[in-house]
Amino acid sequence: MHQFAPHIIVIELVRPDDAAPRIKQLTPSAATLLGYGEQELIGKPVDLIYAAGNDKALWQEALADATDTNTRQSPSARLSTGFACEMVTKANDKIQVLISLSVLSNPTPNKTDIALLIQAKPVLSEGEDFSVESAFTESEERFRQMAEMAGEWLWEQDPEGYYSYSSAAVSQILGYSPDEVLGKHYTEFLTPQDKATQQHYATSHRPFYALLSHYRHKDGRQILTESTGLPIINAAGKLLKWRGVDRDITARMHFQDALIESEKRIRLIIESSLSAIVIMDSYGIVTDWNHPAEKIFGWTKDEAIGRRLDELVIPPRLHAAHQRGLELFLRTGSGPLLNRLIEQTAIRRDGTEFPVELSISPLKLGNAYIFSGFIHDITERKRLEHRFRQAVESAPNAIVMVNKSGTIVMVNAQTEAFFGYSRAELIGQPVEILVPKRFRNAHVGVRQAYLATPVSRPMGAGQDLYGLRKDGTEFPVEIGLSLIDSKEETLVLSTIVDITTRKATEAAIRQAQINLAIAQSEIKIAQRIQASLSPSAPIKSNHFEVTGYCLPADQVGGDYFDYFYRNEDHLDMIIADVSGHSIGPALFMVETRSAIRTQANGSGTPAETLKVLNNFLFEDLDRSDYFITLFYLQYNITNHQLSFANAGHPPPLLLSPFQSECRELDADGLILGVNKNVVFEEKTTTLSQGDLILLYTDGLTEAENADGEFFGLKRVNDILVQHALKSPQAIIEALLEQLKQFCRSESFNDDITLMIFKRH
Repeated sequence: MHQFAPHIIVIELVRPDDAAPRIKQLTPSAATLLGYGEQELIGKPVDLIYAAGNDKALWQEALADATDTNTRQSPSARLSTGFACEMVTKANDKIQVLISLSVLSNPTPNKTDIALLIQAKPVLSEGEDFSVESAFTESEERFRQMAEMAGEWLWEQDPEGYYSYSSAAVSQILGYSPDEVLGKHYTEFLTPQDKATQQHYATSHRPFYALLSHYRHKDGRQILTESTGLPIINAAGKLLKWRGVDRDITARMHFQDALIESEKRIRLIIESSLSAIVIMDSYGIVTDWNHPAEKIFGWTKDEAIGRRLDELVIPPRLHAAHQRGLELFLRTGSGPLLNRLIEQTAIRRDGTEFPVELSISPLKLGNAYIFSGFIHDITERKRLEHRFRQAVESAPNAIVMVNKSGTIVMVNAQTEAFFGYSRAELIGQPVEILVPKRFRNAHVGVRQAYLATPVSRPMGAGQDLYGLRKDGTEFPVEIGLSLIDSKEETLVLSTIVDITTRKATEAAIRQAQINLAIAQSEIKIAQRIQASLSPSAPIKSNHFEVTGYCLPADQVGGDYFDYFYRNEDHLDMIIADVSGHSIGPALFMVETRSAIRTQANGSGTPAETLKVLNNFLFEDLDRSDYFITLFYLQYNITNHQLSFANAGHPPPLLLSPFQSECRELDADGLILGVNKNVVFEEKTTTLSQGDLILLYTDGLTEAENADGEFFGLKRVNDILVQHALKSPQAIIEALLEQLKQFCRSESFNDDITLMIFKRH
């Protein structure tokens, strides 16, 4: 037997009388054989590649035979037509070929796909004979390979009825392996009742269609099939073989028998069903119509039975399609809407249309078919689905649905906004298109592991997850996973939240917490510094007493007070306030105190001390944008004379015994750190027995209550007058108690520093 290299071209006939069918697709080897590029022939008329004259007539006759055969037979038993002819290459050379035509499918009622198996005609040695039949035998192996992929039992028999080929489906239907079938006569597998009635088919030249056959399964049970057989006859009229297909209809036939035997019981089931049940015959005439059908469609049973189904429930625009589908089934035994759950539009008696879900099952009774339809009104479900789709589309988060293989099957509008892809660009793509490249390999494993033990849960708990936009940028995400497990397929629904803003907020919060911790640490340091600078105890003598107190605020300021003996005749007293908060002002307090104490060994007056202090601190204060207010007093213990100078600080209050008003001690002078070489005014006054002086920072007078009122100098004055005869410590305690009552608080926004000097 000669070996030929196969080349395949698929053509499409638009109508049965199409005189110039076009090339739909072809193998690279077929294009090479004819000298074309593969894409050059797509869409071109097939007459471009065959010769005119007798060869053209052969082509047209073969196409007509193939098309006529297709219209007369079940698709599972289509004929192949073959002939030898010349084909024309792109270079206009003619080559001898053998062509076998096989009808593949009918994509639409007006279109038919036909496969051309092209084999270069072999070069024969002298005396060697060649026939088309022997060449076409080479394609038989290809037919068998295709048959193995079919779910039905495909077979071939020799002219006497002995099996020469059997597809693997025979194992599922009869329990025998193909090897156990080959070489056996077909009647050996039939039950006794069919052996006699079907004996004549082997020698007959007539095809048979939808023949009910009773087989005996290998385990002994009876199997019912629907058999179709086609005789393969050569040009001389000789029967070459039989080719056919058996479809297992055991379950259907058992159901049919049970239906016939249990007519009354099924009648009750039909009437008690919640679904509308409609039965029609092969002419489309309604033969049964239950009570739910009456309620759904508005026609009574008596009105419906005997009328055409399309007149009752099918919108007029769909009548023609319904009729074509019915004719297609009666001609071929198959239909696109049969034996599956589908959604369609129906019409009520009043003309209103509504959505329904239905399943249609054909049932053969004798030589005729009936069709049972189970119909649900899904108007409410469609309304809810529409609302669900609206909710999904308007969701603030991205929603992505993928199937078991990780292919995207649905996205919402927010997915497009998050990732920058259009919906069309995402559907059908692997979900890893949305995952950064460095995570993709691991993501495939994670996805498969989730499908092994699926539960609704957040994805990547405790891990940082990122999405990948179309432009290549990444952004942090949070993903929730849910499983949608239906009869049709398993789907995973992912809800994706863009947490870029949240991450930024969390980072800002973390930084704020760090800053707060640093500030709190600095405050504690400043508080310790402030506490360490203040005198540890009052100074008391027979002639005077001086004491001070600092009440720190939540944020430490730069308050500072001090008193010390400059020499045996002089007592120096200082109160100061450094601008700002925390560690910086506290350090300036240290520097100020150090500078003042350094000057204490000399004989400097308050004004001289402030001038030296201003020049000493100017550079540091100017660079740091800080400044210091300070009041300096010097008391001469011998002659009771008080000298003082001011650097912009609130003036101290002097109260003499039995007076009702305090007097402010003030002198001209700029705050420290503004200008260099400032001249400070110095004033003096003599203190009488019983005089007291209050030095304070502005935290006292500027403390506010809930109504926004300041504590003010008037209240301070009144408290001093009221408690003038008490000790300095008692007066300070009275001031603080009145302040807390006024503000109704134990803490304040600014430090409050008090120092009282009293002459006995």
